[in-house]
Amino acid sequence: MTEQRWKIGELAAATGLTVRTLHHFHQIGLLCPAERSAAGHRLYIGDDVHRLYRILALRELGLPLGEIADSLDGDGADLRAAIERQLDQAERRLAVHRTLHRRLQNLAQVLREAREPTIDQLIQTMEAMMQAKHFTAEQFTRLRQRHEDVGEEGFARWRQRMAVLAERAADHAERATDPADPRVQELAEEWHATVTEMTGDDRGVLSALYAKIDRKGPEAATKGILTAPAWEYLKRAFAVGFRGTG
Repeated sequence: MTEQRWKIGELAAATGLTVRTLHHFHQIGLLCPAERSAAGHRLYIGDDVHRLYRILALRELGLPLGEIADSLDGDGADLRAAIERQLDQAERRLAVHRTLHRRLQNLAQVLREAREPTIDQLIQTMEAMMQAKHFTAEQFTRLRQRHEDVGEEGFARWRQRMAVLAERAADHAERATDPADPRVQELAEEWHATVTEMTGDDRGVLSALYAKIDRKGPEAATKGILTAPAWEYLKRAFAVGFRGTG
């Protein structure tokens, strides 16, 4: 029986990815279709689909695109490290949710007894809610300390710089500028440097912040600084591999 083959549009539709994403994977040598049709169209076979699944799984584990190829073709050390990181994050999230569960139980008991919750109980529960949504307890504490260290004016300056950079990213996205263009790579470096400075060069907090943007949506997570097209475009620029990611 003839092995099934997919054109790029068919594979994109079947997997929920965009044609642009598959083109990008091809351009960086991560997923190159095994065959071409007589008309020159890229054709993906079963082995390509299996590789694509592994690529997406590794990306979900937090491995940068630049390291995924080495992980797929190497001895699996990068994959093991990524799984360990993901497992650690999952355990931290479980601890945060257990704390939230305990806080909510305490509040529910107070209300069942027709008593008024204390201010401390309300604040502790709100903090637990925020941590459960986006950050671990340690990350939340570090981010709050960073905020206190620089004050409202410091955070306002960072937000202003991010707004300018986000507007430039949106403009490049609209113009369909190649993410590898030096101007775009410089923009991506500026964005990374700004957010890294804002989070105190804490990679855990930075990772949680980016995860929050993906889960909540860029406009809601950044209070209107980032649009969805600008965020998707910035992620494409990050994937190319500017110096700041190293």
